[in-house]
Formats: sequence, C-alpha cells, structure tokens
Amino acid sequence: MTAEKPFDCIAYKRAVQAKHAEQNHDLTPAEKTRRRGEWLRKSGNPAARLWRDMLKKQKTAAKH
Repeated sequence: MTAEKPFDCIAYKRAVQAKHAEQNHDLTPAEKTRRRGEWLRKSGNPAARLWRDMLKKQKTAAKH
C-alpha cells in the first residue's frame, strides 16, 4: 500500500490552469499577450523574475 501524498502537484497544476482559462476566456489573443507581458514585467513570481534576468542577460550580450 502506498502512502497518501500530502500535496498533489497534478491537481494543483490543473486548478491553476482552470483559473487562468477562466480569467482569460473573453480576451483576444492580443489582450492575452499584453496581459502575459505585463505579468512578466511586474510579478514577483520566481518564473517572472527568471524571465527578466534572462532578458537582461540577452540584452547585455547583444551589446558586446
């Protein structure tokens, strides 16, 4: 018998995706892109911070 997991990452992923789908269902593709870009620029989320760091490195490398 297996132990019950304290955290179900698949259920969490599905819940997050459902939330995002609900928030974005009435938006045009351009509005979705704008909203995603705004989130990437302003969010304190680790993924957004990583994206900003990578973008900064890319711009720095392009200058040299």
